[in-house]
Amino acid sequence: MGLSCICNFDYDPDPGQWEYWFNLNTIDFEGLNTSKRKRCCSCNELIDIGSICIKYQRARHPWNEIEARISGVDWENFEEPSIPISDHYHCEKCGEIYLNLIGLGYNCLMPNEDMKKSLKEYHELTGFRKG
Repeated sequence: MGLSCICNFDYDPDPGQWEYWFNLNTIDFEGLNTSKRKRCCSCNELIDIGSICIKYQRARHPWNEIEARISGVDWENFEEPSIPISDHYHCEKCGEIYLNLIGLGYNCLMPNEDMKKSLKEYHELTGFRKG
């Protein structure tokens, strides 16, 4: 998507579309507390159990009117995703890049984007030169 400080929140979600469900003010690192290792949703590296990571809850919109009724969602007027799906995770490196870019005002950056590419784009946009 590319880095942007301006988000378009006026959208009409598609059936089945999933979204991240988290609060930017309270998101933080924690040890991976699952029964199996997980892949980073950005760089695809495996995160070992107990390793520092960020967890992102996800939910999706219903696929059709029947699923909406089963879920108790108003099919005609739903905005928030209501059906929980598997969580996503950031490894420590990608999580650090994500939180720093969000802290700089790039609030439209999604956790599943390539954080290393986003950091490189930030360096190009700002003229940052290493060393």
